[in-house]
Amino acid sequence: MKKRRKFERWLVVAIIVLLVSTLGFIGSRWMKMDQRVIVVADLGLESAQQLYRVRLDAMFHELGTDLREECAAVQELDSLTPTDHIKRWRPLMNSQWPILAVRLADERGNEIGLVRNGLDFQLHLTDEGSNGGSVIQGQVANNAQSGRIDSVWISDLDYDPRDQPWFSKALEDARNEPAWNMYFPSGSENPVMQLSMLIRGREDADPYRILAFEVDLSRSEALVTQTTTLRHYGAMILSNDGRRIPTPDSAQVDPILREVEQEAGRTWTTDQIQWPRTFSHGGKRFRGLITPYKLNGQTICTGEIIDLSTIRKLMAPERNTLYGMLIALAGLTFLLGWVRVRRGVEISLIRKQEKRTRAQEKRLAKALGERDVLNREVHHRVKNNLQVVSSLLNLQSARLEEGEVKEEFMRGKQRIDTIALVHHKLYELQDLRNVDLQLFFTNLITSLAEMHKPESNAVSYEVATYGLKADQDTAIELGIIACELVSNTYRHAFPYATGGHVDIQITNVEGDLFRLVVKDNGRGLSEDQRQGPGKLGLEIVEAMADQLDGSFHVRTNGGVTFEVLFRMQYKPSDLEEAED
Repeated sequence: MKKRRKFERWLVVAIIVLLVSTLGFIGSRWMKMDQRVIVVADLGLESAQQLYRVRLDAMFHELGTDLREECAAVQELDSLTPTDHIKRWRPLMNSQWPILAVRLADERGNEIGLVRNGLDFQLHLTDEGSNGGSVIQGQVANNAQSGRIDSVWISDLDYDPRDQPWFSKALEDARNEPAWNMYFPSGSENPVMQLSMLIRGREDADPYRILAFEVDLSRSEALVTQTTTLRHYGAMILSNDGRRIPTPDSAQVDPILREVEQEAGRTWTTDQIQWPRTFSHGGKRFRGLITPYKLNGQTICTGEIIDLSTIRKLMAPERNTLYGMLIALAGLTFLLGWVRVRRGVEISLIRKQEKRTRAQEKRLAKALGERDVLNREVHHRVKNNLQVVSSLLNLQSARLEEGEVKEEFMRGKQRIDTIALVHHKLYELQDLRNVDLQLFFTNLITSLAEMHKPESNAVSYEVATYGLKADQDTAIELGIIACELVSNTYRHAFPYATGGHVDIQITNVEGDLFRLVVKDNGRGLSEDQRQGPGKLGLEIVEAMADQLDGSFHVRTNGGVTFEVLFRMQYKPSDLEEAED
């Protein structure tokens, strides 16, 4: 009952701790909700930026591949004939809508360029940087089957391709790879990306050439985000000075988000470290991330802006879960209080019952103590009475003449002494209800060896009961059996004072079946000895084995092994109880 009450107290404490911990958890999660919104937003921004950069990588890689192929074709043609290049460049520009112009120039300032003009194209021809004359321009129809030039006119444009950024950028690239640069056309705030590459001559003496693409990112379908998962993020591309580079979705951006993007671009020019960061505009909070994106020869920036209210909507289920947990916590608290009131009434009744039970236990303990005292007194008186009988028999034997009659008389007296010894060793034990067989047999055999001196002087023994315990009645019968068998060993097993060894073991066979074994390494037991003076002792052992619902067996093999199988209720040792 005490263990149960202790368990219940600890259970209540555990429930209270659990409730307090749950309340603390709910409070902590609630207080950290804004922080979690920021964390989730940052994860979303990083994921969106990775996805957007994959698109940029694919687009820039495709443009670079097209430029390499055109450079290889130009190197094979080894000609500046406009018709040959128009036939190649027109299909390229039709398949690559972001390409605004393709230009091919050499080191002398000669250039041929095909520039997009609405749905058609314009051909620009420059002779030695316009020093040889004005720039010649011509109209090329997009639906023409050949490279035919429909109309030609002379431009007053003062133009030298060698002065253009794309020309010098290609020459500066030591790896001879497609090189990027950005420029802002006169009167425009929208930059144009230029991709150029050096084409070396077949021979060292041949002039080099530069092939360039002019690219408008706002015409690239690869950067459309309104129909993808990126629509929740204000994906943008910036120049390194924070100016937005137009993309296909630029015109569809919400005005508030556009202003946030402009603020983010201005902030990037002054601080390029503390990112991601939060912006507030129009009563809303936004989270933005801008990072550099390096191309060969040019660095641009990619950025994403997200409205934090979008994240809060996504986290509404978690907020509702916290509400539910709070309601459940209040219900559990009320239920716990109600249970405590009910348990208070029950505990009051239980305490009254425990009080009555303790009184009964005291009376029972007193009765058991008196019973133990009576048992010890009984064993003591039995031992004393048997000693009186033994003394009378000892006096009577003095009147008998030496011979078989006196020997049998003395054997009977010795058995009475043995029984008295068993009772004496038994009432010396502290616990008579669970007799420790190891201690009982060790004390018993030690005293028995004293009784059989000098025959037992050279005989060693070992007792092993493996922690078994028995009631006092079974212990008395087992003690008498063991004394009878060990006494028989002292008298007959070692007749020549050569010494020997005796093993006494009690083991559990299975269930309530046990085995008592007394084994010596003496001369063995002949048939004459079985039928001689020791026959009565073996018959006594067999009779007592029957009383224990068992059997008695004798085997001779390099000595004698006495085996008694018997039944009793198993009593575990203290060690086994502690392990349990």
